[in-house]
Amino acid sequence: MAPEEKDPFFSIIISTRDRPGQFEVALRSVQRQTFVQKEVIAVIDGSTDANMACYAELEQQYNDVTFLRLVHRPNGHGHSYAMNFGAHNSRGRYLCFLDDDDEWTDDHYLDHVFSGISASSRPVDMHYSNQRAVHSNGVMQTEDVWLDALVPKASQRPRNTEDSYFVDAAFLLSGGGFAHLNCSIFERHFYASIGGMDESIRYEEDRDIFIRSIDTARVMLYSTRYSSLHHIPDSNATNNLSTASSAVQKKLYQMYVYDKGISRCRQDVVVRFCCRGKTCEMKHTATMLAAQKRYTGAAQYARAALLNGFNPRWLAFTLYLTAKAWFTRRDAATEDPR
Repeated sequence: MAPEEKDPFFSIIISTRDRPGQFEVALRSVQRQTFVQKEVIAVIDGSTDANMACYAELEQQYNDVTFLRLVHRPNGHGHSYAMNFGAHNSRGRYLCFLDDDDEWTDDHYLDHVFSGISASSRPVDMHYSNQRAVHSNGVMQTEDVWLDALVPKASQRPRNTEDSYFVDAAFLLSGGGFAHLNCSIFERHFYASIGGMDESIRYEEDRDIFIRSIDTARVMLYSTRYSSLHHIPDSNATNNLSTASSAVQKKLYQMYVYDKGISRCRQDVVVRFCCRGKTCEMKHTATMLAAQKRYTGAAQYARAALLNGFNPRWLAFTLYLTAKAWFTRRDAATEDPR
């Protein structure tokens, strides 16, 4: 039987909405993959009529790609729903995901992942690699946001093959970052066992499934190879997941992700990571609300953060916010004619 007649080893799912031009760049990067036994699924999560016409043209051009269309909704179904829908309609043993405004940069990425998975004597639940990121002005990101900080540490872990290593949750969290969905590959049954992506989340869904995955997975591989390029959204744009929500709404999503980890994860190292992450986000939220002169809410988050991470400077800031909240309420009561 020819390789293309078999069930695919990899299913690559790209969710897209109102970005046919960027989507085609992402799609071409997948088409350049030299690994043969794969399928590509594009999930169109609603779009304007003009963009739908562009997607229709792409479907005619890329007849080896499966195009799936979701019922139109004003705000779409969301990234997580679209990715889950694509996964449900896929056949591959392993599931790969790519955002429509990003791209894979290593044409042999899937070949290397296949070699690593095949070399393992145990079934592999998760495979992680690295990505680079670039700002909308063309400047490369230099912060270790993803798993970059783990590259020099990887040699301390049991080697699987070439640049592939067996890792655990403690190691993956030791760098302080997380794996973007672009460079995370899930075994199909494992993905289903953790419930796929959380469809109630429209921001930080990558971090959420990363936390849940590393807490549960039995065998995980990490490759020091860089496989993808993430285009950091323009903060002035409105047609992407990262900028469509308000700043405070983003913090609420982030805290929800950490709350899920705190309440549901079983490994202490993961729970502690989520506790630290939530404390950090509560401090950011308090600072943001204070800048908006919403002192009551700011003081509430500041006190909660103080209980989880005491330090003298934050105590002083919390007392300041508490006093501002009290004076604000007093002044409002004084001005009330009733």
